[in-house]
Amino acid sequence: MSALTFELKAKPDQRLDLSPLTPERLRDLKQRDIEALPIGSTRVALTVGDAFEVKGKDASDLRFVGTDGRCDKIGAGLNDGTIVVEGDVGAYLGAGMKRGKIEVKGNTGVLAGASMAGGSIVVSGDVDERAGGILVGETMGMKGGVLTIGGNAGPLIGERMRRGLVIVEGDAGDYAGGRMIAGTILFEGKVGRSAGYGLRRGSLIFVEEPKDLLPTFGDCGVMKFDYLRLLEHWLRQTGKQIRIDDRARRLMGDMAVLGKGEMLILA
Repeated sequence: MSALTFELKAKPDQRLDLSPLTPERLRDLKQRDIEALPIGSTRVALTVGDAFEVKGKDASDLRFVGTDGRCDKIGAGLNDGTIVVEGDVGAYLGAGMKRGKIEVKGNTGVLAGASMAGGSIVVSGDVDERAGGILVGETMGMKGGVLTIGGNAGPLIGERMRRGLVIVEGDAGDYAGGRMIAGTILFEGKVGRSAGYGLRRGSLIFVEEPKDLLPTFGDCGVMKFDYLRLLEHWLRQTGKQIRIDDRARRLMGDMAVLGKGEMLILA
């Protein structure tokens, strides 16, 4: 059965709320019912059929084609199934998702993976600020799952992150891992100012040493970590060819708060 596909007809003149378009919500709907779903975000009413050409039938496998930065909340609250986006995405990609997989072959807006609790998000391009951060109305950021960013990440990635794994293959902005409670973020590129600001627990792993290290982190020297080798093994099993040595320089902090977190700079 062919994937249920939504192809954008033209550039929208308002932001689109695509949160109703998830496998769980569409499974028992006929095409005419799907096309009648409201997705407008202004006083001007707009339905799926107005903005998208709908094809296919398999609601467990969704495809979005030709989307742009005004297409918000794709995969928000996702509970099962797969979503593939051939284009750019707006805000709140996969926000609050629990299970399933989202793949974006473009860039995303703010708060990608905000307060997600499980599942997998893979973005081939760049993500805007606060990826893996705090969804509006929540008190914690990312709470589980895996967020992989092929390009660069904006400021405050992983803000108040509680659990899960984030991988940034490009560069990251300021305050990376800011106020993290727990979890792991792996940075393959450069990071901006004040990485680990307010870090309570959790691990920030750097392939390149940050140029701006906060003075509230204590240097413990170079140590050997078996779990780094286990992490590399797991990454290779999932198709991510990332070289991680088991030796790293460890800095404990942020001592201005609880101070039980760590920054590991691969040796």
